[in-house]
Amino acid sequence: MAVLSVYLSPFAPDYSGVSTVMFDLNTVTAMHDASGCTGNYTGYDEPRWYGSKSPIFCSGLREIDAILGDDEKLIRKMLQAAEDLKPDLMSLVGSPVPMVIGSDMQGIAEELQARSGIPSLGFDTTGTAYYDKGVAMATIALLKKFTKKQEMISGTVNILGANPLDFGKGKNLEVLRNKIKEAGYGITACLSMGYNMDALQKASSAQVNLAVSRAGYLIAEYMYKTYGIPYLCGIPVGEKAGAGYFELLEEVIRTGENRIQRSTAEEKGEGEVLIIGEQVQSNALREALVTDFGETKVTVACIFGKEAALSSEGDLSLESEREITNEINSGKYRMIIADPFMEQLMEEGNKSVFLKNALYAVSSKVCGDETPDMIGADFNTWYKAK
Repeated sequence: MAVLSVYLSPFAPDYSGVSTVMFDLNTVTAMHDASGCTGNYTGYDEPRWYGSKSPIFCSGLREIDAILGDDEKLIRKMLQAAEDLKPDLMSLVGSPVPMVIGSDMQGIAEELQARSGIPSLGFDTTGTAYYDKGVAMATIALLKKFTKKQEMISGTVNILGANPLDFGKGKNLEVLRNKIKEAGYGITACLSMGYNMDALQKASSAQVNLAVSRAGYLIAEYMYKTYGIPYLCGIPVGEKAGAGYFELLEEVIRTGENRIQRSTAEEKGEGEVLIIGEQVQSNALREALVTDFGETKVTVACIFGKEAALSSEGDLSLESEREITNEINSGKYRMIIADPFMEQLMEEGNKSVFLKNALYAVSSKVCGDETPDMIGADFNTWYKAK
């Protein structure tokens, strides 16, 4: 009962993260479930779904299938879909029931590939981990299957960890793309939102990786170990902090060493600012508050998981609605930046200023219009207005 949510909706799970990575490719993706998880993804976790032609299907798992483990039925359905749609890739995505009965999604995918001749991937997702793990899992699997080490092309970057559960329909991502181009860099691939198979295959030729989310950090670590591509982890939020971001990028190019955008605001005390959300985005918001607005007491609270390498002293990992509620009402914070759904957790008498930063992984389309423009000076305009 400690993780029971009364006010907050369930956060986007790992199977949605995998599915969103596959969305842009010419793929047949099947979620192995009875339709609930598929509906959760298409209805709530994928802002691009309505009006799209992305072929994401439900396997139609039934009780008798779960009891008898009829993998052949799933394979036959996938083979028929492949015959009709002629995909470049097929993927199988797990859900809680396959986890409980021990379905081997990777093994089924290997059988499917052997019989169809079409590259196939299986993901043992469970619905018990969050979307960022799914995004990283799927992107790394695609890189392993399709991307070979290539000669580096100077002045080029990849954007890693881009996904609609962090960036919604992608307005901030599009502004980021333009800022990168204005700074004189070419974009090889934006993984995994707004890309294609050709970009994926060329990804190992980039000079630097830009990790824009926790998922992006995990992918960047893999690409650094596999292809030797250094990375910068962060987002250029704020006018001065944004300029500092591109200075860090030049440093990565010059030295070949990885850099993480990290605020020096580690002083803690009464009257500080609390940022609740995805870790890399929250770090970037903190950097802007410190650099552009002189804040010195800023705490980041991660709700999808915390990477030690990305954390400053005193940062938090809030793993339940109860923990979020307790922190919001602790009396330590004069200002809180979080998803609009969390405002209802504020108790009577809480005088903290609440600034709304909608996270699609939390409030889906309900609060989609309350995502601030945060890239570069756009953040300064938004913050001053609020």
